Amino acid sequence: MASFSKKFPVPGKTAESIYTSVTSDIDRFLSKSPIGNYELKRDDAAKTVAFKSSMASGTLAAKEGELHVDISLSFLATPFKSKIEEGVTKWLAKAFANS
Repeated sequence: MASFSKKFPVPGKTAESIYTSVTSDIDRFLSKSPIGNYELKRDDAAKTVAFKSSMASGTLAAKEGELHVDISLSFLATPFKSKIEEGVTKWLAKAFANS
């Protein structure tokens, strides 16, 4: 199973504002992705969002000034690892470009 982990710096942003930005847009992002049906679990206290589908699972954790992303891909999604990683990176860059 392929996986990737990244820390996305979001200078000057609190964990709360990062979490709010991610949670407000993650449904739209995942619905356009090729991972199929998915489940989302938001944890407001821990400032994390977890998703799970047959193709991938992952956690996004908001910290002060950064977002930690950990995603595991199923065997079938492994060939698309670089495309998925690129899509996540573009989504987050766009999400925080105007904030």
